[in-house]
Amino acid sequence: MGRLAITGTASFLGARLLRRLAEERGGDQVVAVDVAPPPAALSGVRFQKLDLTQPAADQRLLDVLKQEGVDTVVHMAFFTTPRRDGTYAHELESIGTLAALAASAAAGVKRFVQRSFTAVYGARGHNPSFLTEDRPLQPSPALGWARDKLESEQHAAAFARRYPQMTVTVLRFAPLFGPGVANFYTRIFDNRVVPVLMGYDPLVQLLHPDDALDAAERAVRKAPKGIFNVVPRSPIPLVSALHLAEKIPVSVPHPAAYAIADLLWAMGLVEAPGGFVDYVRYPCVADGEKAERELGFKARYGSRDALEQYLRYRHPKGTRRLAGAEA
Repeated sequence: MGRLAITGTASFLGARLLRRLAEERGGDQVVAVDVAPPPAALSGVRFQKLDLTQPAADQRLLDVLKQEGVDTVVHMAFFTTPRRDGTYAHELESIGTLAALAASAAAGVKRFVQRSFTAVYGARGHNPSFLTEDRPLQPSPALGWARDKLESEQHAAAFARRYPQMTVTVLRFAPLFGPGVANFYTRIFDNRVVPVLMGYDPLVQLLHPDDALDAAERAVRKAPKGIFNVVPRSPIPLVSALHLAEKIPVSVPHPAAYAIADLLWAMGLVEAPGGFVDYVRYPCVADGEKAERELGFKARYGSRDALEQYLRYRHPKGTRRLAGAEA
């Protein structure tokens, strides 16, 4: 059996997956590919410094995969939070994914597991209650954060067709939420006052990081072809989540919300641009049946569980309502 290489090991989920696979397989059998080395505590893990945004990154990665004898690549190099330098994000996520796929195919890699996000479905008023993997992907064209991830999935689909001997697996994760997680979703819940859209209260999915890690490990082990939603047991209404977190919701008319959000984003005062207003207006809830059936994955935590654990971790003195719910 060849070695396993993981890109994006400096990310939260990439780092945790690297640790788990190194413990399971032995550090010498795992290669960390990133611009920053893994923690020194991960004894024996092989490190290859590589920036997927650089020219000829595909050739450099091809050399690494051949040199290390890699037969499985896990591609985790994606941003979980919107970035203001959209060009760099595009180079890493869309062009970087293309480079990773090209290098893997040229090196004869057997398995390619790629991270994605349920946000690629897009939040729209005509969405069904639960989005299955065959649903057309329709994120807002103006939202570069989702568009780059959509393009990365399109690259993966193209390589899966062109190189059927390479098993390509795409995992669409719901937003991560739980102890240790720091992304723009959690930072919204760190604020005392949170804007909501007047007359809208969509269901949201919050995925516990332990469940995300379990699903990724199962995908590496089972290597099924195709796309899989990785979601919590149950969603939670947005306003209920804010109430549980003891936040103060302030209603904003939706026609003005997009322009206000874009203005505040340009001023550096909010966590995300106006395109994300869709996700607090319309539903974007993914179905997890296929992952349960073919991956054997079923989340241990619901969205409320993930939220409660995050609040206890991040705001231990501000969880009176949680204590009252348990009494």
